[in-house]
Order: sequence, then C-alpha cells, then structure tokens
Amino acid sequence: MSSDRTVLHAPRAVADAQIAIAAFVAGAGWLFSIKALAGLPPLLFLGSRFVIAGLLIGIMASFPPIAALGRTVRLLLPGALAFAVAMIAWIFGLKQTANPGVAAFITSTGNLLVPVFGLLFFGWPVGARLWISIAIALAGMALLFLGPNARVEAAHIYFVVSALLWAASMAFVKHNSAAVGAGGVAAVQLVVAGFVILAASLVVEEVPAAVPSIEIWGWFLASVLISTCLRFVLQFRGQQSISAARASLIMCSEPVWVLLFSLTFLGAPLSLSQMLGCAVILLATLSQVFARPDLVG
Repeated sequence: MSSDRTVLHAPRAVADAQIAIAAFVAGAGWLFSIKALAGLPPLLFLGSRFVIAGLLIGIMASFPPIAALGRTVRLLLPGALAFAVAMIAWIFGLKQTANPGVAAFITSTGNLLVPVFGLLFFGWPVGARLWISIAIALAGMALLFLGPNARVEAAHIYFVVSALLWAASMAFVKHNSAAVGAGGVAAVQLVVAGFVILAASLVVEEVPAAVPSIEIWGWFLASVLISTCLRFVLQFRGQQSISAARASLIMCSEPVWVLLFSLTFLGAPLSLSQMLGCAVILLATLSQVFARPDLVG
C-alpha cells in the first residue's frame, strides 16, 4: 500500500520540484539581468535574450507546424506585443531601480490583474474575492513607499506599467492559445516579442563602442539558458502534472527569491514598512490562489 501511494504521488512531487526550481531561477534572472546590463544596452540585451531563448525552446518543444505557424502567430500577436512593451518597461525600470526586491513585489501584482483584463477584453467572470485581494495588494504597495528612506522612484512607474501590460498579455494568451501547446506558446511569444524589442533597440539605442567583457557575456548566457530557457521548460513541464493554482502558489516565491538575492548580493536593505508591504502583497497573491482550494491539490 505504501509503495503504491509513493508511486502515485511521485509525479506531483517531481512537478512541485520543477516549479520550485523555475521560481528560483526566475528570481536569479533579475540578478543576471542587472549584471548583464552593466555592459549591454537594455533593449539589445532583452531582445537578443528572448529571440535566442525562444528559438531554443522551439527546437526543444517543437514549434507549431509550418502550415499552422502563421495562424498561431496571428492568434498570439496581441499578447506578444503587450508582452514586448511590458518587458521594455521592466528592463528600463530594472536599469534604474535602487531596490530590485521591492520592484519584484510590485511586478508580482500583475498575477492578480490577469482576470481583470480577461473581464475587460473577454467577459471572464470575476468574483468578489479577487477585488478584495487587489485592494489588499494596493495597501501593500502603499506600505512600500512609507518610512524615512522610502520614496517613489521613476523606476516604480515602469514596474507598475510592466505589471499592467504583462497581465493584459497573459489574458490574451490564455484566451487565444488553447489550440497551441505550452512550449509552442512560449517559443512564439518570446521570438515575436524579441524581434519587436530588437526593432525598438535599432531605433533608440547605439551599438556598444567596445565589445563587452567575457564576464558580461557570461551573465548574458546565464540569462538566456538558465533564467529563460530552463525556467520556462521546467515551469511548463511542471504545470502539466499539477493544477494551475498549485503552480501559481509555488511561483509566488519568485519575488521572495529576488528580495533575498538583492539583500545578499546587491546590498539593498528594506525598511520595516517595506518588509511589511512585501508580506501584504504576497498575502494578497496567495489569498487569490486559495480562492479555489479544490484546485490547489
């Protein structure tokens, strides 16, 4: 009996571990990006990272067949465009922020807003509990800007815009991607968004005068291979074996990892009110995950 139970629960345990590692490397990706931005223009870095990662994921997970690729791109194009602009706002914010840990919790509020954009665009039903969670998250965000050393930065505006656009992009993807496999969605989304960002880079950025150092290229490769390819492969594989709510619950640890990396490697301390604000935002996100307890198993 006990061995049977072990066999039955093993896939879920493996899936939990895959999602947990995905959240960890996603958090590490903030640190990798900050290090890479020391020697690379923001849009060139981000666009190249997404195109390369999307192609690698497409090779591993297989792109949609050529005959269906055009239709898939048309279906995912609105979400990819919103995703591209969201990531442009995110990378500009990351370039300027003094505290990535706070920024990660601001960005994480986008998870709560996906159903709101689904309601606006597609008439998704939204319960009262979501609005309560959003109100709690807003209170948490207010706490982030209280205290003697806390202040509203221009970077914070970028992260708010990024969270809003990311939520809109996820609503588009969820609505239009039912016929496309998860790997195909990630590949197409990343490649399309990457080319959009590279086009913006050609317009507003100059090519670096000097070739970046080997250290910068190392951080760039870590961003591509670890925090993008590995993260999405593990996340999508894990999501196939457990519920979406359970996966969301585990992924909620991403801003926590960002905060820990910021404290450890970047020396970006938080005030008491900022720590409380981060905790309140995390509580708001978790409360929405548990709104459907039957889905968390």
